[in-house]
Amino acid sequence: GGKAGGLKALRTLRLFRVLNKFASRSPALKILLKAMVETAKALRYWLVLFLLVLYIFTLMWMHFFANHYHFEDPDALDTVVTWPGRAQELVPWCPGPDERFAKVRADRIHHGQDCIPRAHFDNFGWGFVTIFQVMTGEDWNTIMYAGMRAGGWGFGFFYGILILFGQILFLSLFLSMLLSKFDDFKT
Repeated sequence: GGKAGGLKALRTLRLFRVLNKFASRSPALKILLKAMVETAKALRYWLVLFLLVLYIFTLMWMHFFANHYHFEDPDALDTVVTWPGRAQELVPWCPGPDERFAKVRADRIHHGQDCIPRAHFDNFGWGFVTIFQVMTGEDWNTIMYAGMRAGGWGFGFFYGILILFGQILFLSLFLSMLLSKFDDFKT
């Protein structure tokens, strides 16, 4: 029924037994599986370096954009929300009481999520996810335009560096390591 035990998920490990039987009959699959395992072992240093670069870029972007991705409408090209009468101070969260969002804003976990885009740098967790999103190229242009809207056109240069460094260098290094391991096992 509905009561699944925690060890029930270990049944998926039986898939390795099936893969082993297929690999014993197919030499090409055996080479592929060995190359995948060796690639995973070789990528541990790359992974440490990649996490370190993600950490550094996250801290740098948090310094530039903490509490800056607050817009009247996160999906439109609106201006940055500021306190009424004080245009220089940025709002730490959404301004003004609004009855439509009173229940959401009362919840500490989801506080202000109706006017802050998902990709922001207000805390380390979301900043880390946002930097990873930019480095992998997933909707990076929206994040870049939001950053340029919040911090000025000059910040487009920093996003260009992040794209260049993240996508071209790191992901190309990952793919080259992956392909070199496949070549080692092929020969």
